[in-house]
Amino acid sequence: MKHAMILAAAAAFLWGCGEREPDFSGKDFSQEFKDGYLNSCQLQARGMSSANAKKYCQCSLNQLMTYWNSEKEAGEAMEAMAPY
Repeated sequence: MKHAMILAAAAAFLWGCGEREPDFSGKDFSQEFKDGYLNSCQLQARGMSSANAKKYCQCSLNQLMTYWNSEKEAGEAMEAMAPY
């Protein structure tokens, strides 16, 4: 049951991913943070091709940057999340 809820949350999180790049002006995310997030995500991606992992990770970064206003806020929220 817990896994089904996590899958549902992940699907909802990624639902908003489209082809066009959102406007993140006014957000406080350094290039170092974005590159680090993408590298870490792609290294941990399992069960998908390299191309799909890249798309998935970019999409999740976009969602993260949409939800939080800065890398500090996002980092604090991610630290509080369960590690799976």
